Amino acid sequence: MIEATKNQRMLFIVVAIVTAAYSIFAAVLMTEPGQSLNLPRSWVVTYYQYRWFFIGLNVVLLAYLWYLHLTLNIWMKFWMSLATIGVGVCIVAANFLLTAFFPSYQYGANYVSIEEADSILDDSDVIYAVEINREVRGYPRKHLEIPHIVGDNIGGKDVVMTFCALSNLPVVIEQDIGFGKSDIGILIQTHNNLVMVDRQSGELIQQITRKTEYSDNEIVSHPNTMTTWGSFKVLYPEAKVFNYEFNRVVDSLLLTLFEGPMEKQFNNEYGPIFPTLAMSDKRLLPKEQVWGFDIGNVQVAFTRSFVQKNPLFKFTLEELPLVLVYDEEHDIVNLFDGAIDGQLVDFESIDFRGTTENEQLAQLPMHNGVFWMVWSHWYPNTLVYD
Repeated sequence: MIEATKNQRMLFIVVAIVTAAYSIFAAVLMTEPGQSLNLPRSWVVTYYQYRWFFIGLNVVLLAYLWYLHLTLNIWMKFWMSLATIGVGVCIVAANFLLTAFFPSYQYGANYVSIEEADSILDDSDVIYAVEINREVRGYPRKHLEIPHIVGDNIGGKDVVMTFCALSNLPVVIEQDIGFGKSDIGILIQTHNNLVMVDRQSGELIQQITRKTEYSDNEIVSHPNTMTTWGSFKVLYPEAKVFNYEFNRVVDSLLLTLFEGPMEKQFNNEYGPIFPTLAMSDKRLLPKEQVWGFDIGNVQVAFTRSFVQKNPLFKFTLEELPLVLVYDEEHDIVNLFDGAIDGQLVDFESIDFRGTTENEQLAQLPMHNGVFWMVWSHWYPNTLVYD
């Protein structure tokens, strides 16, 4: 064991500072504090793309610090052990923490009958109905807030209900995102919207845009219908309902931590939880919930007041004939393709399922109840019907 010189001690201090700063920065970047600091989304994407390199670099820095400690006899073993634990915690936080807190239920989700769900849910609870080939699943909003990702085979289609509480946004996509069997979970949120990761392929997906980050794969979306439990159980008596059991100790902690901030997220008196939104579009109040539709390069948003005044609204977007339907009794807004096999459908009445006197129109995916501040951030050129 040699005695360290002044320069060697300085080298040790520099390596210790760089190791600590690097570890802490990675942990902050890839967790919610990074979004509180409005760190760029591109940094998050780049870190994840090269995560194993960055993890390896973190380990190399720590190993070099240990080498200096052992050869130069700097610091006590207690402090080196404490530093090692700190680096380990940062690596876990940057790469694995959110997955542990918010587990995906793409596979193995628990569904219960209408009767069982009625003992769990209140009539005023918001729920999203997914109907494919006459088979229906219900996803209560409060049961989606922790897992975020819930899958099932519905009507012969393997689909995933994804939910972002910050955006108040449910989006249903097919499980095959272009690479075969997927394993979709949450990575982080950027600009108050969920970033999902397919752990099989390493692909990232921005929930609100359904765009992949590292490929040009097209994500196939399916519609969902937003209503209340009181209406859902009447409209879909044979449906199965997703039930998150809240049976982990950490679930109570998460609900307590997020209860206050989420109440503020729905309140126009407060800004967004994370100050990463443009907030420049003043056409509507920031927290107003809208129904958005995205068709290529054109987007449109409808307010509740508009649909209440126009319960049957026919319009054209990008030469596509569309029909917007509002059911006042069940407070449902749905959008349909106004043509079948290229022929415009003529009808006098239509219900929220798209059933006319003679035809069944195809329902189209909408962003149901998304906050205006989030929608307008991601789609700044959106049209608005208010």
